[in-house]
Amino acid sequence: MSGELRIHGHRGQSATHPENTIPALREAVRLGADGVEFDVQPTADGSIVLMHDRSPMRTTNLREVQLSKVGVSVQRFTLAELARLDAGSWKGPQFAGTPVPTLRDVVHALKGTDVRLSVELKPAPVEPRAYVRAVLDELGGRSRVTLMSFDRTLAEAALPVHHAVGLVSRRQPTANDLSLFDEFHVNARRVDARLVERVHEAGGTITAWTVDDARQIERLRALGVDAITTNDVAAARPALV
Repeated sequence: MSGELRIHGHRGQSATHPENTIPALREAVRLGADGVEFDVQPTADGSIVLMHDRSPMRTTNLREVQLSKVGVSVQRFTLAELARLDAGSWKGPQFAGTPVPTLRDVVHALKGTDVRLSVELKPAPVEPRAYVRAVLDELGGRSRVTLMSFDRTLAEAALPVHHAVGLVSRRQPTANDLSLFDEFHVNARRVDARLVERVHEAGGTITAWTVDDARQIERLRALGVDAITTNDVAAARPALV
C-alpha cells in the first residue's frame, strides 16, 4: 500500500486559522491538503457541531456571551446557544464573527471538492449507534469520509454502517484492532517500521498525528506511512518536495 504521502489538515489549517471552523477547513483545502481532520460532538438538541474541547470556553467568547455556562460541556448547549458564540476572534481579529459550524455546514462549504473528511467522534453520553446515525445523516451521503474515534465503542458502532472506519490511538493497535478497522490514526511518536508493516499486511492504512516538523515528516515518509495530520499544511507541503 505504498504511494505518495498524503497530508491532512489538523482541525483544518489550525496553525493560522481558528481550529474546527469553516475558514480553517477551506484554507487547508486551498493549500492543497488531501484531507481535513476535525472533531465533532452532539448538541443538547441533537445537532452535530465541530468542537474539540469538552467546553467551548477556549475557542469562543463564551465568557462574554453566557458566563453562567463557563465550564459546561458543549453537549449541554443547544445549537441556538452555540450559534451566539464567536469561534474566531481568539485566533485573530480578522476572524471575528466566525461561527461554530455544524457538520452540515462543512459538507456545504466543501461541496465540489474531493478532499477527504476524517471525522473524529468525541465521546458523548448518548447511545453510540444513534450518535453514528446522526453523524451520517448530517454528512448526507458525502463520499470520501472516514468516521473515527479514540472511543472504541463509538468506532465499533460505525463498523456495520460505514465503509471507512478508523481507530485513533496513542498506542500501537492490537491484532484484534487490525482485523476490525480500516484506518489507524496513531501518535507519530509510536510509529515505526514494524507498525507500518503490520497495518499494511492487514490491508489497512496508517496516518500519523500531529506532525509539524520537516524531519519528522521525512522519517514517516521513509517508513511508508500513508498520511500525516499536520497543523500547518503550508509548511508540510514543501517538506515533501
